[in-house]
Amino acid sequence: MNNNELSLSVEDYDKAFTEIAFLLDIFIETIVVFVGKSTPALAVAAGRKMAANLPVHIKENSIEEVLSEVVRVFRLQQMEIQGTVEGAGVIFELTDCPIGSVCHNRGHELGGQACQMFHYYFAGIMAELVGRPARPKTLTVGSECCFSLAFSGAPSRRL
Repeated sequence: MNNNELSLSVEDYDKAFTEIAFLLDIFIETIVVFVGKSTPALAVAAGRKMAANLPVHIKENSIEEVLSEVVRVFRLQQMEIQGTVEGAGVIFELTDCPIGSVCHNRGHELGGQACQMFHYYFAGIMAELVGRPARPKTLTVGSECCFSLAFSGAPSRRL
């Protein structure tokens, strides 16, 4: 059995990251061109679809429980993420955000289109699991990214 993945160098990983960053950049630009002003809705829909596939165990769909499970799952993926409930919403804090790394690699402004799509994607995940629409707002960008989600509407009841 040939285990090439065990013999990869740091340079190989850097090249792979550059390729992924390029593909993500092209993907985002294509979405913006073809979808236009509906881009946030598309990112929310993708997040809602992803929520159905996340390995979460939720007994109630309270904001606190959903936030705890979402943070747990993304930490398993090595994302440095924190989440806190604030009022009727949540605040996410990411250190070394993977989308920020892509922006740096591609020379894009932090807080731009890629970041916004990522925040709307998270809004879709949380909205689906909580059962209430969520709207993201970028708070800070840089070495630490911080964005909030505000939930609207009455909480739904799970049967």
